[in-house]
Amino acid sequence: MDDKIKIYESLLDEKASLEKKCFYYSLEYARVFGINIETLFELKVEVVTLKKKIAYCVRKQYCNETIYAFDLEKYIDEEILEYQKKLRELIEYNKYAKSGTEIPITHDEHKRIKKLYHEIAHLIHPDLHPEYKDDEELTKLWNDAVNSYKCNDFKSLSTIYDTIIIKVSENEIFIENIEEKIKTLTEEIEEIKKNEPYTYKFILDDEEEMKALNEELESEIKDYKEYKENLEKELSQFNVKEGYEA
Repeated sequence: MDDKIKIYESLLDEKASLEKKCFYYSLEYARVFGINIETLFELKVEVVTLKKKIAYCVRKQYCNETIYAFDLEKYIDEEILEYQKKLRELIEYNKYAKSGTEIPITHDEHKRIKKLYHEIAHLIHPDLHPEYKDDEELTKLWNDAVNSYKCNDFKSLSTIYDTIIIKVSENEIFIENIEEKIKTLTEEIEEIKKNEPYTYKFILDDEEEMKALNEELESEIKDYKEYKENLEKELSQFNVKEGYEA
């Protein structure tokens, strides 16, 4: 095999390994800080909602128009749709993180899973085999392999590997613009190492850092609760009538 292809495969493997670590750092981060993060985000959504309601009422009042509750709520529902979606996603992710569904594995099991994943990547990784990009079955098999790798599911990986072996045969690998792709992949790996969720590891490995972050989140929650109360008082000053504009 060409040395550049070996380097490229090695980088793909390193990136996959880092992404797997990021997956677990993210889960652990959610387990440790999830309740406070969820509470804080929910408060932020409530604050944004109140601020938008106040802004709506101010506009109506400025134009000497009646403020109707139904119209106000309809406007707000549309305005905070994305915030509510993100909140639901956060709640669901925290539930998943707290469920602890992953199975602990030994070092040898991890090595076996990683080796099998590397073999699958060699056979059908989209960057190594652009000729398979329009093959729906292989695309699904690759996505299934990535998910199985993240979840340490050796049995599933083995089944996927056998299916792939039947479907594809060994061909000479040619990667167009491989030097540029190696450069890009190297940069992507460095970016992963510099950003969340990979950097969560530095917090999760330090008890003092974990304690400090929890205190910071709790302090922010307290501040947002006070802010929310003040906004609720401000909103209550407006004369909002039942019904809607005819």
